[in-house]
Amino acid sequence: MITLNNISRSFIGEDIETVAIDEMNLSIKKGDFLSILGPSGCGKSTLLNVLGMLDTIDEGEFNFLGNEVSQCSEHQRSELRKNHIGFIFQSFNLIDELTVEQNIELPLYYHQVPKAERKHLVDKVLERVDIAHRRKHLPAKLSGGQQQRVAIARAIVTNPAVILADEPTGNLDSKNSNQVMELLQELNQEGATIIMVTHAPEHINYGTRVLELLDGKVVADKNVEQNVEQTVAEVNYA
Repeated sequence: MITLNNISRSFIGEDIETVAIDEMNLSIKKGDFLSILGPSGCGKSTLLNVLGMLDTIDEGEFNFLGNEVSQCSEHQRSELRKNHIGFIFQSFNLIDELTVEQNIELPLYYHQVPKAERKHLVDKVLERVDIAHRRKHLPAKLSGGQQQRVAIARAIVTNPAVILADEPTGNLDSKNSNQVMELLQELNQEGATIIMVTHAPEHINYGTRVLELLDGKVVADKNVEQNVEQTVAEVNYA
């Protein structure tokens, strides 16, 4: 589904070059639930931005669903993003002036889905994330856990091939964090490919693989079922 071959990404600021991704190789299969861990500055967010085609690479090859992304135009990358990727952010990124159902409907509007079908899909996903009773509320009237469920509903309403989650529980308490992780696990078990950046080693138990980064390089790539206890013991991230 996704293949990265010797990709690199650097940033230059105040005459200092920072290497965020250093000749990285990675293969992600359909149905993976990949948790990405590592200390601050190790390249986690940059990698997620590259995978979401929000950032470009300096060197290497990035193949996404048979498309060589490094050779695509900005319009082509935008179409791949729109048609195949759902995003979940730590800060929810809901539009304050729109109701719950309007926030969820927005991606369907951009996909030019007919109004009647939009309503059906929104109704379905509202029930899926158990937030239908708040459909007319504005985000400010919701708890953090409810806002994140709305954000997840918005990410999955178009049935994307890949869900990218950037610290999806970072602003939540433990109860809501567990509920969000359980929902992501259910989506993965139903066939969604999920790639999640997290600072919470305990959350890797919900996934199928854990990728550890350090200084822009992959230092470990493990199957969770085989290495959960060892991985958690080894990781100590701020």
